[in-house]
Amino acid sequence: MSIEQEGKEDKKNDGLDLFKKRIEDAIVTQIFMELSVVKDNTRSLVLVTHGFIELLVNALADHYLKNSKKVISDERSYPHSIKILLLNELGIIEDNQYKVFDWFRKLRNKAAHQPIFYVTKNDLKNLSPKKFRDPKNFYNFCFEFMGGFWNQHIPIFRTKFAPGLGGENDEADGI
Repeated sequence: MSIEQEGKEDKKNDGLDLFKKRIEDAIVTQIFMELSVVKDNTRSLVLVTHGFIELLVNALADHYLKNSKKVISDERSYPHSIKILLLNELGIIEDNQYKVFDWFRKLRNKAAHQPIFYVTKNDLKNLSPKKFRDPKNFYNFCFEFMGGFWNQHIPIFRTKFAPGLGGENDEADGI
């Protein structure tokens, strides 16, 4: 291999290495990695998943609501329950999805306030698909719940939480 070819190969690898670094550094990657850290502690899994869902809901509220700054900054007047309701009313969160968001919000409240907390089959009885009705699959539910929501709104979330990973809607390089 000539020196010129080696230089081109190094530049290719630098580009790949830079892209890998961007993926590793992206907030979205760190969010999903955080889920795997708490996967064996149900209470933590609920709290972490819900915290990230709130972050994503706030991003949608910021994008779609005319008075987004007021809604996002005034948690007392506009708690998470009101934000998901507003997004549902605007058709951004579908009716069935809204029911899951509201159910998960209530589960989060139980996890935050009950001294002893476990996710039971009864807690999961209305989930679909049926595989998520087993507490052993709760981590998979949380991962797919967040991942599905992320994928549904990629153009908005990517610019905020994964800039520089490509796409025509990227606002900034981010790194």
